[in-house]
Amino acid sequence: MTSLTLREHVAEPANLWIRHSFSHWPAHDAASLWCDLATGVLAAPTAAPVSDAPAAAALVRSVTDVVYVPPVPADQDSLRARIIEAAAAAGAPPLIQIVGDLSPSGSTVAEAFRQGLANLPPNATVAIDFLDSLVRRSRTLRGELRENCQPSLPLMPAPLQDATLVWPLVTGWTDQPGVLEPAMARFAAAGARRVLARTLELDARDRRLLAEHLQSAWPEAFDAVFHGDESPPDAPAFRRAAEAAGLESRLPRPLPAPPLPPRLRLARELAGHLIERGDAADAGGDAYYRAARFLDRDEIDIEAAAREGNLGVLPWLEEPVKQAVEQWLTARSGD
Repeated sequence: MTSLTLREHVAEPANLWIRHSFSHWPAHDAASLWCDLATGVLAAPTAAPVSDAPAAAALVRSVTDVVYVPPVPADQDSLRARIIEAAAAAGAPPLIQIVGDLSPSGSTVAEAFRQGLANLPPNATVAIDFLDSLVRRSRTLRGELRENCQPSLPLMPAPLQDATLVWPLVTGWTDQPGVLEPAMARFAAAGARRVLARTLELDARDRRLLAEHLQSAWPEAFDAVFHGDESPPDAPAFRRAAEAAGLESRLPRPLPAPPLPPRLRLARELAGHLIERGDAADAGGDAYYRAARFLDRDEIDIEAAAREGNLGVLPWLEEPVKQAVEQWLTARSGD
């Protein structure tokens, strides 16, 4: 069996703040499609099951940032449970992905919560990925979304209230107003509070795989996937549709919890704030990103540095970021 290791990613809103993912993962149902949230590609699990739950748990106990727990086949529930348990003990925030169901019963989501995902550490995030259902049920959904008829969306309300919905964003298909607007409205009607876009990075094999399912069921989607260009999807259109439905479209950075030290939680929270400032900046965003990366890498006690007057000597803390950090710390001390 290949040794299990953790891969490290740049934590950012685009990948749901994932910093750690497993190098191998149990083979899932071959008929199920889901997005690797850490990378944006269609998941390609290893052929052989990765069943070494103790080794996976040991790896998780060594991390301090968001660890990604993808979907597992039914016979690997113990693996997921051990990883979540280890993350809770270490204080690292887990991000747990479920393959969502856009049927009226929402059976996949409801069953996952019945299996214990309702009792999670406070800093856990449950991410429901709807790629599989969008593709598998494309014939029905195409008609419903185009005609705005009574939907098989929304899902069962209860599980959605505390979950983060993930919308797979594909140029010319799932970023179109005629798809986005009715879908977001129905998510809101189901009791959802937050929906995030995850841009899919499709290579030729993935395009062909998706197109095979969409060709007869959703011709416009087939054209967008198979014949479309490689321009990025319309993320602003997604945000407008989500906000018009009253949904949050950003995930606050999941933060460390005890026994990890408070200084680490503060550094991660500030780094998340700086990345969001960088995303919103018309110019000069790179300075915010650089500062956030240093905070993530060096795990500095930024509050102590400010208290001791040492912010000015940190070489990576340049203007206007230094001023933004000072303002953030002042506002935090006043809360």
